[in-house]
Amino acid sequence: MSGPPVHRSFFADPFLALDPAPLPGTRGAFPGTSRTGGERALRAIRFHYRPARYLWTRWVAKRRPALALGPLGCISLDDVEPPALPGPDWVRVETTLSGICGSDLAAVTAHDSFTLEPFGAYPFTFGHENVGRIVETGPEAARAGWSVGERVVVNPMLACAQRGLEPPCAACARGEYGLCRRTTDGITGNGPMIGYCPAVGGGWSRWFVAHVSQLHRPGDLPDEVAVLTDPFASALRGVLLHPPARAGETPDGGEDDVVLVIGAGSIGALTVKALRLTGWTGTIAVLGRYRFQLELAERAGADLVFGSRKEAYDWAASLPGARAFKPTLAPRFVEGGPSLVYDTVGSAGSISDALALTREGGRIVLVGAAARLSADWTRVWYRQLSVAGVFAYGLVPYDGRRRDIYDVSLELMQRDGFAELGMLTHVFDLEDYRAGLSAALDKDGHRSIKVAFKPGD
Repeated sequence: MSGPPVHRSFFADPFLALDPAPLPGTRGAFPGTSRTGGERALRAIRFHYRPARYLWTRWVAKRRPALALGPLGCISLDDVEPPALPGPDWVRVETTLSGICGSDLAAVTAHDSFTLEPFGAYPFTFGHENVGRIVETGPEAARAGWSVGERVVVNPMLACAQRGLEPPCAACARGEYGLCRRTTDGITGNGPMIGYCPAVGGGWSRWFVAHVSQLHRPGDLPDEVAVLTDPFASALRGVLLHPPARAGETPDGGEDDVVLVIGAGSIGALTVKALRLTGWTGTIAVLGRYRFQLELAERAGADLVFGSRKEAYDWAASLPGARAFKPTLAPRFVEGGPSLVYDTVGSAGSISDALALTREGGRIVLVGAAARLSADWTRVWYRQLSVAGVFAYGLVPYDGRRRDIYDVSLELMQRDGFAELGMLTHVFDLEDYRAGLSAALDKDGHRSIKVAFKPGD
């Protein structure tokens, strides 16, 4: 399988093409050319938290997101020392591909929530959707069967086991390591994940380090598909923890759940695929923005796709027994709409649509990385809606037992039809990080679905 071409392009906007001034912690005075001891330092795309820059970025990104990539933003391409192995059961991984996640874009544009500030450490190297090869093993990692040259997909979560903390916290002890309450402690220090923890680095650089418990073998999956493991795990975990119900199993004892997926980007399409790969044969409707995204949703298995909110509301109102209402001073809503809604966007608009469309007693699953949202929550209590959040990491019920989400994800990704989705649309060198992030931010203009970096030499 041949992947998308690596883009090597000069960023069109001359303002954004300026190299930012070096920030504290970078190696050398000019990030594009510095060398240390005669050798080029490790190049890394990093986030620097400076309150003034952060607030400016948040303000300007609301008006023109690409300006967040300029010299006054919070990110830069730095020369840094490669992270050391924190212990004998760690390995060094050379990044082959590292995807750009919606949570990365939220940080780049300063639209993430201050709620997460206590769990952050700066500056950090981005990149948690990673596939690569092992280039160095600690002695215990080698004894555990990991070898230099092996290709791996890396679960980025840094919980008790990776931090060397014994005994583990209650969440880790029961396999819910995504809920670890000690992500500021241990040998890795502050930072919940690879890609957000300075001590271990991230995939938006040539090398990062990982604990043996984070490593998974991708089998025959090509790199262009294996790099989707983390976003697929996010979607799949939402489906496995909150699956659609068959007739007689629904809360009202009625017919099969009617499923709506809000969002037709990578997580939306992967949610549709997760539903189909886990055996759901009922109706799946998708509300998206762009025609090329809706075509992807159809390839993933959607029965109905809507390119506008009006189409989705009209469909919901047409369901048997449904009725649409339009209050004088509030947005419209539907009684008797879809019974299970997966919100894969996490915006004020998407959660408002979910709250307005979900039928009484229905379920809303927040798969998207929601942050500061303003919405009318009246129907949650008045119509007894259930709202559940999902974070990608931990054990899930599958085939009658509890298994790690990455193991299940890689197993399902091997099945026919997954690789053919063709979701990796753009690949960029690190030096073209502004162009890569611009492509990820401007999905319609670039027809981008999943964008990744290829660090290379």
